[in-house]
Amino acid sequence: MNTDSSKISLNSKLIIFFVIAAILTTGVVISFDTIGINGDSMVPTLSDGDKVVVWSLPYLPGMPDEKLHYGDIIVISAPDSMDNVLMIKRIIGLEHDEITIENGLVYRNGTPLYEEYVNGMTLPLNLQADEEKMPEWDMEYSYTVPENHVYILGDNRLISSDSREYEALPRDNIIGRMIFP
Repeated sequence: MNTDSSKISLNSKLIIFFVIAAILTTGVVISFDTIGINGDSMVPTLSDGDKVVVWSLPYLPGMPDEKLHYGDIIVISAPDSMDNVLMIKRIIGLEHDEITIENGLVYRNGTPLYEEYVNGMTLPLNLQADEEKMPEWDMEYSYTVPENHVYILGDNRLISSDSREYEALPRDNIIGRMIFP
């Protein structure tokens, strides 16, 4: 019986050794962070005060898009104008996608998105930030995502500050992807 447990222990040690060696060899550092939610832009999915676990993996320009998927919830650095603010939002579009908002619905490349997670209808702008534009709430909106950028929206569309306000953000701004609420 001692022989079996020592084999398991040796196998576990070898696996740990090879994982550490692979990480050191590739130079990729993977980390998990816990981030607190501040605000209601992701309601009903996430609420103010919730904590999420984020997988931080480098997102580098030119890397394949299999790391980023439509619907992923990411933590991303806000535009420079917001000075070091982190936002948590959902990926709606990747590079070269055409995002259209019409009659309260979001379309990606002409196909309407089925978004059961959305709180409220989607308007072309954030009414909380742009109340003076209220008469324009029904205007059609279209945007093509530039290369190496992501188009993000909050789930609480009526109050979320997101790509409708700031346009798409560079992939370099992505801090990580939410893996557990």
